[in-house]
Amino acid sequence: MSLSNLSSAQLAQLISLVKEKESLQTKLDRVDQALRSLESGGSVPKRRGRKPGRPPSVKGAAKTGKRSKRGKRLKEPLLKALKSAGSSGITVKELAAKLKVKPGNIFSWFYTTGKKIKGINKIGEARYALSS
Repeated sequence: MSLSNLSSAQLAQLISLVKEKESLQTKLDRVDQALRSLESGGSVPKRRGRKPGRPPSVKGAAKTGKRSKRGKRLKEPLLKALKSAGSSGITVKELAAKLKVKPGNIFSWFYTTGKKIKGINKIGEARYALSS
Protein backbone atom coordinates (compact mmCIF):
# COMPACT_ATOMS: atom_id res chain seq x y z
CA MET A 1 0.00 0.00 0.00
CA SER A 2 1.59 3.21 -1.18
CA LEU A 3 0.40 6.51 0.27
CA SER A 4 0.93 8.27 -3.05
CA ASN A 5 -1.62 6.01 -4.76
CA LEU A 6 -4.45 6.66 -2.26
CA SER A 7 -7.51 8.65 -3.25
CA SER A 8 -8.81 11.41 -1.01
CA ALA A 9 -11.74 9.19 0.09
CA GLN A 10 -9.35 6.39 1.04
CA LEU A 11 -7.14 8.85 2.89
CA ALA A 12 -10.12 10.23 4.83
CA GLN A 13 -11.17 6.68 5.76
CA LEU A 14 -7.60 5.90 6.84
CA ILE A 15 -7.53 8.99 9.05
CA SER A 16 -10.83 8.10 10.73
CA LEU A 17 -9.67 4.54 11.35
CA VAL A 18 -6.41 5.74 12.91
CA LYS A 19 -8.35 8.12 15.19
CA GLU A 20 -10.68 5.31 16.24
CA LYS A 21 -7.68 3.05 16.90
CA GLU A 22 -6.05 5.72 19.08
CA SER A 23 -9.21 6.25 21.14
CA LEU A 24 -9.60 2.51 21.64
CA GLN A 25 -5.94 2.28 22.63
CA THR A 26 -6.38 4.92 25.35
CA LYS A 27 -9.42 3.04 26.70
CA LEU A 28 -7.42 -0.18 26.68
CA ASP A 29 -4.56 1.52 28.54
CA ARG A 30 -7.01 2.68 31.25
CA VAL A 31 -8.38 -0.85 31.62
CA ASP A 32 -4.84 -2.26 31.85
CA GLN A 33 -3.96 0.30 34.53
CA ALA A 34 -7.07 -0.62 36.56
CA LEU A 35 -6.22 -4.32 36.28
CA ARG A 36 -2.64 -3.69 37.44
CA SER A 37 -3.98 -1.68 40.36
CA LEU A 38 -6.25 -4.55 41.38
CA GLU A 39 -3.43 -7.09 41.06
CA SER A 40 -1.22 -5.05 43.37
CA GLY A 41 -3.93 -4.98 46.04
CA GLY A 42 -5.31 -1.54 45.32
CA SER A 43 -8.84 -0.65 44.46
CA VAL A 44 -10.37 0.64 41.27
CA PRO A 45 -10.13 4.46 41.19
CA LYS A 46 -13.51 6.11 41.67
CA ARG A 47 -14.75 8.86 39.44
CA ARG A 48 -15.74 12.11 41.06
CA GLY A 49 -18.79 14.03 40.00
CA ARG A 50 -17.39 17.43 40.93
CA LYS A 51 -14.21 19.02 42.16
CA PRO A 52 -13.57 18.74 45.91
CA GLY A 53 -14.58 21.75 47.96
CA ARG A 54 -17.12 22.91 45.43
CA PRO A 55 -20.62 23.53 46.81
CA PRO A 56 -23.51 21.65 45.25
CA SER A 57 -25.41 23.64 42.66
CA VAL A 58 -29.00 24.65 43.21
CA LYS A 59 -31.13 23.90 40.21
CA GLY A 60 -32.80 26.95 38.68
CA ALA A 61 -30.99 29.52 40.81
CA ALA A 62 -28.54 32.03 39.41
CA LYS A 63 -25.15 32.60 41.02
CA THR A 64 -26.49 35.57 42.94
CA GLY A 65 -29.26 33.45 44.41
CA LYS A 66 -32.09 35.35 42.73
CA ARG A 67 -33.48 34.75 39.30
CA SER A 68 -35.35 37.37 37.36
CA LYS A 69 -38.59 36.48 35.70
CA ARG A 70 -38.25 35.41 32.07
CA GLY A 71 -38.29 38.31 29.65
CA LYS A 72 -38.16 40.95 32.42
CA ARG A 73 -34.74 42.21 31.37
CA LEU A 74 -35.95 42.86 27.83
CA LYS A 75 -39.38 44.31 28.47
CA GLU A 76 -38.53 47.86 29.54
CA PRO A 77 -35.68 48.50 27.05
CA LEU A 78 -37.73 46.98 24.20
CA LEU A 79 -40.80 49.06 24.97
CA LYS A 80 -38.63 52.18 25.23
CA ALA A 81 -37.00 51.45 21.85
CA LEU A 82 -40.39 50.74 20.24
CA LYS A 83 -41.79 53.99 21.63
CA SER A 84 -38.84 56.00 20.31
CA ALA A 85 -39.16 54.36 16.86
CA GLY A 86 -42.65 55.78 16.45
CA SER A 87 -45.30 54.54 14.03
CA SER A 88 -42.73 53.45 11.42
CA GLY A 89 -41.51 50.80 13.86
CA ILE A 90 -38.15 49.14 14.19
CA THR A 91 -36.74 45.87 12.89
CA VAL A 92 -35.66 42.99 15.09
CA LYS A 93 -32.11 43.29 13.76
CA GLU A 94 -31.96 46.96 14.77
CA LEU A 95 -33.42 46.15 18.19
CA ALA A 96 -30.89 43.37 18.72
CA ALA A 97 -28.00 45.68 17.87
CA LYS A 98 -29.35 48.48 20.06
CA LEU A 99 -29.97 46.22 23.09
CA LYS A 100 -26.93 43.96 22.49
CA VAL A 101 -29.09 40.84 22.44
CA LYS A 102 -29.30 38.01 19.92
CA PRO A 103 -32.05 38.49 17.32
CA GLY A 104 -33.46 35.07 18.20
CA ASN A 105 -34.09 36.25 21.75
CA ILE A 106 -35.94 39.30 20.44
CA PHE A 107 -38.13 37.17 18.15
CA SER A 108 -38.83 34.81 21.02
CA TRP A 109 -39.75 37.71 23.29
CA PHE A 110 -42.24 39.05 20.76
CA TYR A 111 -43.88 35.65 20.28
CA THR A 112 -44.15 34.94 24.01
CA THR A 113 -44.13 37.98 26.26
CA GLY A 114 -44.74 40.58 23.57
CA LYS A 115 -48.04 39.13 22.39
CA LYS A 116 -49.49 39.71 25.88
CA ILE A 117 -48.81 43.45 25.73
CA LYS A 118 -51.53 45.55 24.12
CA GLY A 119 -50.30 47.98 21.50
CA ILE A 120 -47.39 45.98 20.06
CA ASN A 121 -48.10 45.33 16.40
CA LYS A 122 -46.20 43.51 13.71
CA ILE A 123 -46.16 45.93 10.78
CA GLY A 124 -43.91 44.05 8.39
CA GLU A 125 -41.44 41.27 8.10
CA ALA A 126 -39.42 41.36 11.36
CA ARG A 127 -40.67 44.93 12.01
CA TYR A 128 -42.66 45.89 15.08
CA ALA A 129 -44.23 49.12 16.30
CA LEU A 130 -45.90 50.32 19.47
CA SER A 131 -49.28 51.99 18.90
CA SER A 132 -50.37 54.45 21.53
